[in-house]
Amino acid sequence: MPSNKPATSDSIPIPEPLLTRLIIAPVLFVSFLVSLFLIDRQTYGSIFGRSSSKDGYYHSHQRKLAKREMDDAFQLRRKVIAAICIVSAVSLAFVAWGIESVWTVWRVRA
Repeated sequence: MPSNKPATSDSIPIPEPLLTRLIIAPVLFVSFLVSLFLIDRQTYGSIFGRSSSKDGYYHSHQRKLAKREMDDAFQLRRKVIAAICIVSAVSLAFVAWGIESVWTVWRVRA
């Protein structure tokens, strides 16, 4: 019976489950990228929209801004995952409706 203990340097590493590699990891990665994109647009729009950016605020505080953006992106990620799920469900329903419509037209003509 395989154990769920973490692999050590002298044991064989346990491979990740297929579900994690094919579905969960890409969804988490894409949701983080979308969240970061949204936060980035919001941050840079507010920074460059103000006159204080001319005073060097952006260049002197890049590390703080990057850290804040990362934190905000991780917080926004759940909402983005929910939006991705909703868009996927609507898209799947639309594709199923389209296939059903084509199937019905094909069956009536045959």
